[in-house]
Amino acid sequence: MKAIKLIAYILLSVCLLFSGKAFLTDFNRVTEQSAAIGAARSMDDIDHSGYANAVIVNENPFSEAVEPTAPDEKADPESNIPDISEEVEEVNAPDAQAASSNAEKTSHSTTESSNRMGYYGGIFVITLIALGLLAGYDFSQYSANRVYDSLYNDDGGGMDDDGDLYESAEQEWARGDFLEAIRILREYLTANPKQQHAAIRIAEIYEKDLKNPLAAALEYEEILTQKLTPNRWGWSAIHLANLYSGPMDKPEKAIQLLRDLVEKYPETSAAEKANQRLELIDNGTDE
Repeated sequence: MKAIKLIAYILLSVCLLFSGKAFLTDFNRVTEQSAAIGAARSMDDIDHSGYANAVIVNENPFSEAVEPTAPDEKADPESNIPDISEEVEEVNAPDAQAASSNAEKTSHSTTESSNRMGYYGGIFVITLIALGLLAGYDFSQYSANRVYDSLYNDDGGGMDDDGDLYESAEQEWARGDFLEAIRILREYLTANPKQQHAAIRIAEIYEKDLKNPLAAALEYEEILTQKLTPNRWGWSAIHLANLYSGPMDKPEKAIQLLRDLVEKYPETSAAEKANQRLELIDNGTDE
């Protein structure tokens, strides 16, 4: 489950970076092309206004009269006026066509860039939302586990006024008086029912020190009915499943408990261990 979530994080992050970069590239391209089109239009406006002013100046009735020079009687009156209309047409026509063609290409390219920009922008937003939802879910799970830990002190700390009592039980255990240690732990647990680490300690003493799997299994069964963090519940279930499949010779109950663990808390490390065990059982390689 964690591997799948990690892959999802990687894929979403790569998609977010790719779409964001593509969006910025097209955005810059559209901006540059729009600026180029605007500059071309400005040049057109300047040329037209120049022609208009020239016409106005020529038609100004108050302009100073210029004394015409006497024409050469022998020369053709029209020979002194060069005909440049054809040259202007020959020069301006290709330029106008080229400018029109460039404008059309630029406009078409701008449209394509705008469409791609919208496409990549949509992917970016969707990916960002998906990544935010996934991160928000993980953060809420983490926060819930922390609250659970603080409420039930599942880390094994002594958030109570009977810490000395718990230490006394550990001292008796160190001296080898396991039954006395269990008695003190039960007294401690009665005074502090939320401190389930004491109940787990009792089960461990029955299982490892007193070699009493039945008593240990009964303790673990009671523990699983209490409010625990998912990880603590999962590892207690693993211990109980080991007792069922080992000394108690109840493999069916062990398998069912492992399946319950995977279904109830699939994201815990204990569930991963249970999945591995179930795969071995299904393949017939579990000892």
